[in-house]
Amino acid sequence: MTASIKGLFPELPIDRWNAKHLGVEGDIDERTLKSLYAIDAATGPEAELRVLAWIFGTYENDLRWAQATADEAPLGAGRWRVTIEWDTRGE
Repeated sequence: MTASIKGLFPELPIDRWNAKHLGVEGDIDERTLKSLYAIDAATGPEAELRVLAWIFGTYENDLRWAQATADEAPLGAGRWRVTIEWDTRGE
């Protein structure tokens, strides 16, 4: 991922929105992996963007083949679970 897309993400706060990697759900097929995260956000779309920003800012992963999807309902007040599907064919 190029540095030019860094501006698409919000700046990481010191608490990193209390982001936490919850684990891996396993391969959907031989080419796709699901990772689960929890993060503080007001809405599902905001949670999706924040998880991508957290991954990029913390690990500098290439996110070109990643798709973020928040659960339809929050885990609790202001806390969301987000699933990232990684298409490993692009690696």
